[in-house]
Amino acid sequence: MGTLEKKGSFALILLASLWVTYYGENFLKAASSALSPVLIAELGINKGTMGLLITAFFIIYGIMQIPAGMFTDMWGPRKTILGFTTLTVVGIFLFWLSFRFELLVVAQIIMGVGCSVFYINAVSLITHWFPIERKATAIGVLSAASGLGNFTSYMGFPLANAMFGGWRNLYILVALILLVNTGMNFFILKENTAVSRTERKSIKNTLRSFAEVLKDRRIYPFILGYLLLSFGWVLNSWMTLFLMETKGLSYVEGGLVTSLGTIAGIPGCIIMGAVSDRLRKRKLPLMIFSCLYTIIVTTFIFAPAGLPLPLLMTLSFGINFCGSMWVLFFSMVPEVLPPEKASIGLGLVNGLGTIGYSIITPFYGSLIDITGNYSASNMVMILSALVMTATMVFFTKETYGGINKAN
Repeated sequence: MGTLEKKGSFALILLASLWVTYYGENFLKAASSALSPVLIAELGINKGTMGLLITAFFIIYGIMQIPAGMFTDMWGPRKTILGFTTLTVVGIFLFWLSFRFELLVVAQIIMGVGCSVFYINAVSLITHWFPIERKATAIGVLSAASGLGNFTSYMGFPLANAMFGGWRNLYILVALILLVNTGMNFFILKENTAVSRTERKSIKNTLRSFAEVLKDRRIYPFILGYLLLSFGWVLNSWMTLFLMETKGLSYVEGGLVTSLGTIAGIPGCIIMGAVSDRLRKRKLPLMIFSCLYTIIVTTFIFAPAGLPLPLLMTLSFGINFCGSMWVLFFSMVPEVLPPEKASIGLGLVNGLGTIGYSIITPFYGSLIDITGNYSASNMVMILSALVMTATMVFFTKETYGGINKAN
């Protein structure tokens, strides 16, 4: 009993340290979107070009998801997290120092590479240290950091710009947080020694596992569902500007609506994991919340101008709360694939979803530039939500209990 309690205490400490890292990285993911009204004015660029700046982070982040799973197998989660977080800090300082579009793009790419491997490796550590009845909850708690990181960006930048006349010092603050946290991770992160001895692979074996995962049809519904759900995140990226230009909100008001939505990810991620663990089901909450997500997104898009701010905030909260179902994918994939392929499968799902987001983000902005309004762009959001819901209902299978029961 003493050994189990000690292991449980260590797992919670490890989760807390990983949570801080993920908070910082999600601040950076949302930062360029939160700054889009400011950077469009400062750099003199159009919405399509702004979409490219946002995409510079996410396209490389998505591409790197595939080797991220391989790094887990070859180097281990601890070394991978420490090395790439250091690279992230380098990118932060470059973004802070840059005043030209080209340099900001380079900084975004560096940060995208640095942040790309963290989540898969963090999930790998959590999977090793938490029992199955607490695994989805633990992943949900980790994922909740995304909500706070996004909230800090979407609310922090408008406030900093309004109160202090600038936004750059927030980048330095996050750089300091990640530097201190890297020191914490150096001493805290610890791999399960039994797993470390048995799961390290050569490059050849890792590539073979990757090819086998690509052929495994059980993962296809998760790839498609996560890809379509990621399209919806584009709405968050453009939400502040959308609210300013179609609903008559100010930058601060638009940032408030967007940030309240993103903070919904904190309770959303935790509740999704906890409900799934309590029900001992993955598919049921996935179906319910995908349906609700589609309904709320459609309502938000077609909401008339002049709608009371609290109602817009409620809809934004609902979109992101229901959208927090994404955390269930990261419990389900390791339950479908065998342990030696799970990290690669997670990287593939996360990577293709992020690449999809990276492609749709500038496409969304370019459609606005071409058509002069948001109608066509938002129809893409609604259609992707509808197809995603159909995928969850008709093609996803129950996975709780692991690969044996999934089969």
